[in-house]
Amino acid sequence: MVSAGLGFRIPRLFETESSFTEFRDALTLIKQHGFLGVELNLGTANQGALRRIHGEVRQQRLRIAAVGTGQVFVANGLSLTDSATRERAVATVKGLTRFASDEEAVLIIGMVRGGVSPEGDRMKLLRQSLVECDEAAAELEVRIALEPINRYETSLLNTAAEVDTLIREEKLAATGVLLDTFHMNIEEQSIERTIRAHHARITHFHIADSNRWPPGNGHLRLGQLLKLLEDLGYDRWVSTESLPKPDSTRAVEETAHFLTTNRFL
Repeated sequence: MVSAGLGFRIPRLFETESSFTEFRDALTLIKQHGFLGVELNLGTANQGALRRIHGEVRQQRLRIAAVGTGQVFVANGLSLTDSATRERAVATVKGLTRFASDEEAVLIIGMVRGGVSPEGDRMKLLRQSLVECDEAAAELEVRIALEPINRYETSLLNTAAEVDTLIREEKLAATGVLLDTFHMNIEEQSIERTIRAHHARITHFHIADSNRWPPGNGHLRLGQLLKLLEDLGYDRWVSTESLPKPDSTRAVEETAHFLTTNRFL
């Protein structure tokens, strides 16, 4: 299965009808290019906004493949590792977990853990937060995809091995690994070896080229990586998470062309 990643900030998306139209137009575009679902990066668990999102996605006969939580930190300043905002961050993530459950989607934990700063007690707070989120996800039968993110964006959990170790040490029953080709290209010695080493835990997979442009605009052999995933028996969603370069429409078109040419769409 292949989905297209859309990173809309909520609730700003629905503050005006023009922003609502923008969302609808984006869904129409990706449906026209053969994608099966969308990945949404949300910053709030507001039920009114989530119901409206659900309605628009289903009207296009698309599925919500994954629910991202990065905007909880990026847009709203709440972090799983900030003692002042941790409880609100956990509560928001739990609310989005309920939405993910309703949509039968994966719940992504990425930048909500916070950015680059002196570590201090942040890892302790992260472990505590992840245990709480994992327990809520397990109760709702939702899979969490915990994403290794490169060192320039966060100082916590940069590699797949670090994520895998934390999952095992904390015995996180509902949590797996999200692998992202852009981040792996920075942090891992070998993308192929990383996929092989952790394929049993991969819950979600992101593709973007080496410069975070759509596939085909950098030096990564993404077709070979997707074929490797397929050969290893991966049967979950693959989501494109690239910059809207050279513009949003071209990014969708080029991604669709790449996936169709490689027989993954």
